[in-house]
Amino acid sequence: MFSKCVTKFLRNIIHVILLVIIKMCSVQKNDSAGCYYTFKAFVYSKISPNHDSKVPFPRSGHRIGADSSNFYSFGGYNPLVRDDVEQNDDDNFWIQSYPLFQELWKFNFASKQWTKFNNSETLPMELASNALILHGNVLMVYGGTGSPFGIRSSNQLYVCKVNDENGMMVEVNTTGQLPLPLYGQAVVFHNDYLYTIGGTTGLAYTCDVHRLNIKTMHWEIAYICNGQGEYEPKGRYRHEVGFDGKRIYVLGGGTTDEAYSFKFVPTFDVEKNVWFKQKTVKDGRRGYPAARRCHGAVQITSNDTVQVFITGGHDGENIFNDLWRLDLATNHWTCFVTCQLPQPTYFHATAVTPEGKLYVFGGNYSVNDDVRRSNSVYATWLCIPKLSEICWEAVLFYSPHINRCKSSDLVDIGLPRHFIQRLGNVESA
Repeated sequence: MFSKCVTKFLRNIIHVILLVIIKMCSVQKNDSAGCYYTFKAFVYSKISPNHDSKVPFPRSGHRIGADSSNFYSFGGYNPLVRDDVEQNDDDNFWIQSYPLFQELWKFNFASKQWTKFNNSETLPMELASNALILHGNVLMVYGGTGSPFGIRSSNQLYVCKVNDENGMMVEVNTTGQLPLPLYGQAVVFHNDYLYTIGGTTGLAYTCDVHRLNIKTMHWEIAYICNGQGEYEPKGRYRHEVGFDGKRIYVLGGGTTDEAYSFKFVPTFDVEKNVWFKQKTVKDGRRGYPAARRCHGAVQITSNDTVQVFITGGHDGENIFNDLWRLDLATNHWTCFVTCQLPQPTYFHATAVTPEGKLYVFGGNYSVNDDVRRSNSVYATWLCIPKLSEICWEAVLFYSPHINRCKSSDLVDIGLPRHFIQRLGNVESA
């Protein structure tokens, strides 16, 4: 029975692909890349928005989270586009939030369409270097800083349902021993607890660990670093974390004067509430990742092991465009030499889909020592996904305007409903 269902499903997918191939190739050939889709892992591709899409202004210091259909971008900073925004944007919130963006955007993978949420008035004014998690359809935003940086920081949690473009972002009332207002912290969600690690006031840096019980909305202190031993990590901000279900691995980060290395990774055991240093294994050719802060990191589970990927960042002098993987089962580093961002980037935002595709949006880069900001989107597969995912990408490649079709027509030709739902504003029957 199972094999018959799989065979029928694959037959339907192949039928859809053949239909769109015949249709697209009989009308016109694709560009110089040819008429054929090719799956590639560990190769960045630039994702250009469709021509009808309004595009966010270039930014840095923002955060994104992803599901199977979209990524969601919160906040950001750019002091160089004031005139452009005032001339081309009807958002009154730009005036009060400048040079920060009091905005929440959605980018749909299938249609390549940007959509701005209509909830700017409910967003906090701390819009840079927040911590962000997408849990189901709930976007959680914690901490962060406003303008001027460090003077205005947050220890508040905000939540928003991303399946409602008009939905408000709501401040959550909490009790207990709240962390200090900080920015540049990292967060982990586990067993109904939201853990926050590190961050800065702008002057002082910490690697303290607090946790919020999401059911009771009560804060607890998990660990306060007070110099008891060398096992305690240095205070830091703009670090990233990996989590294997028991331990939080703190990856890089630093201060305005220093960036931290990856040879020994500070690790926090959430069951025992203790810190220790985890020695890692270097890549046989490239050694360890260079010390850095303001990089991006995501994690996937592959072959029953948790793998954390870091990309980009800077150390105060050098900017990076590399991609590294840390296997949390073996603590082994792997450098993907041929998978590099088109330009060295930092203060960018990264997220990975449940299927294993990494998206990178925006960030800082340098042109002749001049800092520029980007609104480009790049993506790469970090694994080989299910065959159905590869087929779905082929369908989108051959029929880029499929979102204009009626959902009933797509169902009739055999496209599974859960893929149709990813199209966003697909026309109903």
